[in-house]
Amino acid sequence: MKKYLLLILCFPVFSLFGQNTNGRWSDLFSYSNVKYIEEVQGILYCATENGIFLFDSSNPEREWVKYNKTNILSNVGITAMNYDAATNTLIIGYENGSIDLLIDGETQMVLDIPWNSFSGAKKINHIFIQDNVAIISGGFGIASYSLTDREFLETTFFYNNGNYIAVNESAIYNGRVFSATDSGIYSYQLINGTNFPNFYVWQLLTGTQSVGGVKYVELFNGQMYFASNSMLYKLTSDTQFSQVQSFSNIKDLKSNHDILAIAQASQVSFMNSNQSVITHSEDYYETTEGGTQLQKMPINTGIFHNNKYFGGTAKFGLIDFDLTYLDNSEGYKPDGPFNNLSYSLAVSKQKVWIAPGGMSDFNAPTFNADGFYYFDKFKWKHFKSSDLYNAKDFVKISVNPKDDNNFIAIPFAERPNWGTEQKIGMFEFTQNGESFDVNHITSPFVWSYRMGGGAFDKDGDLYVSSSFVDEPSGWETNHYYQRKGQSWRRLRSNKNRPSTALSPDFSSNYIWFPNARTGGVSVLDKNMTEVVTLTKSNANLYEDGVLTVAIDQNNNAWIGTLLGLTVLNNADSSIESGNYRTEPVVIIQDGIPEALLTSTRINDIKVDKANRKWIATNAAGVYYVSDNGEQTIYNFTSKNSALPSDTVYDIEIDDSNGKVYFATEKGVVVFNGDVQDVGDNFDHVIAYPNPVRPGFKGNMIIKNIPNRASVKITDVTGNLLYEAKANGGIVEWNTKNSKGKDVASGIYIVLMTNADGTETKTLKIAVVR
Repeated sequence: MKKYLLLILCFPVFSLFGQNTNGRWSDLFSYSNVKYIEEVQGILYCATENGIFLFDSSNPEREWVKYNKTNILSNVGITAMNYDAATNTLIIGYENGSIDLLIDGETQMVLDIPWNSFSGAKKINHIFIQDNVAIISGGFGIASYSLTDREFLETTFFYNNGNYIAVNESAIYNGRVFSATDSGIYSYQLINGTNFPNFYVWQLLTGTQSVGGVKYVELFNGQMYFASNSMLYKLTSDTQFSQVQSFSNIKDLKSNHDILAIAQASQVSFMNSNQSVITHSEDYYETTEGGTQLQKMPINTGIFHNNKYFGGTAKFGLIDFDLTYLDNSEGYKPDGPFNNLSYSLAVSKQKVWIAPGGMSDFNAPTFNADGFYYFDKFKWKHFKSSDLYNAKDFVKISVNPKDDNNFIAIPFAERPNWGTEQKIGMFEFTQNGESFDVNHITSPFVWSYRMGGGAFDKDGDLYVSSSFVDEPSGWETNHYYQRKGQSWRRLRSNKNRPSTALSPDFSSNYIWFPNARTGGVSVLDKNMTEVVTLTKSNANLYEDGVLTVAIDQNNNAWIGTLLGLTVLNNADSSIESGNYRTEPVVIIQDGIPEALLTSTRINDIKVDKANRKWIATNAAGVYYVSDNGEQTIYNFTSKNSALPSDTVYDIEIDDSNGKVYFATEKGVVVFNGDVQDVGDNFDHVIAYPNPVRPGFKGNMIIKNIPNRASVKITDVTGNLLYEAKANGGIVEWNTKNSKGKDVASGIYIVLMTNADGTETKTLKIAVVR
């Protein structure tokens, strides 16, 4: 693990994260879907879609080493990988066409990629290595890259009759390069080892156009093998080939230690140099709507290593075919969620819940059957759909703030499938040690319904919403429910709204239910009486489809819609007065005022203890803004941070440690923030960076200050430079004096006094210009 921690400080992370946040990220990725395996100096490097983990078969219990975008990799979506022993380089290709080189535990991102401007699919499909040269196959064609000189040598775009041809895999054999495509194998006699001419002079290997697409190419036992989806072939000359053996659903070819692994959908066949084949598969029990059945593990790849047969599975990590997995279907992999689907989150005191379901256009269910995932601070647990009445599309987990062993899980699909009227409802869990008491709640919910959200308030009272309720007056009616103790109260909305009611906010004197699609914001009083519905017409919202509402510490309602962000200032008094016109947040860009986040879908807004806002968008990443929104502190995207995607569905903040969790369309990552719950003394106050060194741009931070404490910064002679009140345990200083000029090199004094004046604390800060 020491190696893993040190890698946080590698060069590529500095170049990737342009907002001084390197080393502050961690992942909650799944490592179950092992797609590629490479042996590197006796260790298996297992690539999943979002990262790589290392497996030492001689010491299976060693602590896991993980490489991903939160530490050293530049991207997610790994689609190819190969290792060159001569240069000790692992080359990694990605879905978006980018490439990383992993050398001695450090990465370098390959720049100036020739196909960057290519308008078609840039996906790296395969990497073949010979004589320190990587032959890269992709949607564009083929390219060669020198692993010693670190530069591209040749690139050939496969273009014929107005169409580009994707190359699936390539290999060099007998001085010729062979490239497998869906229309057959093309080859060319190399000149000087790496010269790739225009595609028009490449030759089609006669007969390969009729095999149904050539997907895989591999050198084995001094010969070249290739495969379609169902047949393994062997090249017998530069222009001829023969069938070797038929297989079902071929997924990969991998040669290692004189054994060729032929991975298929549910098994791996291992062929030796005499073409003798031994086939391995593994069984597991799977419970579905049809009951518990014996299934074959889904396979992506296989490898012969250390005299053992291994398989890379799509669900269970890396498996050793010498072992049995019927009782425990978990292979070798770092602990993590079941998969990387994430729609919403819940966090409480380092516990984490992930709901992977979803909604189609905030209207129809997607019937995601993955259940949901729970991290109890020590290990992950998978709550399976099959154990919960086959409930589908879990979209919301809410934790009782009075007891985090009590939580609810809400599925959006009102039935297991369209062929039944079985009520699903919602589920309430109470943890007792290692076990959970589960309460399946279907009453008093009016059938039929789609439950879009729910939440506990600070008193432990529960509020949930249902939509598209089937009533004589119309199936587009929304219902809102409140549970105090075991007593339920229901509000039936009298307005037909083709919308989905989501999770409420009750940080003010009212209850605010956002309604996706066209429903606006339903504002209810604490007696569950509807007071008003805020819409585009009566409240100046950008759009009637409202996805999130957050009430901040100044009682301002931040409203996120399908088309942007507006704020209702003094929310309670505005509702009471009937004047509920919202306004955009105005920022200054290059001296010109403009509205923040217009024409942008706002998926979520969360307010931290410093009254700052985290804003999740559908395609623009995450914004972290000041309390009034006029200053953007961070704008995290997939290009400048560890975010795996610019589409972020949900944000949750763990106030116990300041960590901020992001649920994206490609998995969950965590940012180590500055704002958290603080005590009433100065025992843990720190300032960083300290010293402030030349070239530092940004604010220095003083954290762990008692809330509402007075903070003054002076020079050594007592001149006041800056003063502030601590919100959320932090104060930031831009190292400027009261006139807005940079302070000179020297020692500066931080004087702190708690809110009631009973405690004080002094810190010293060094500034070096």
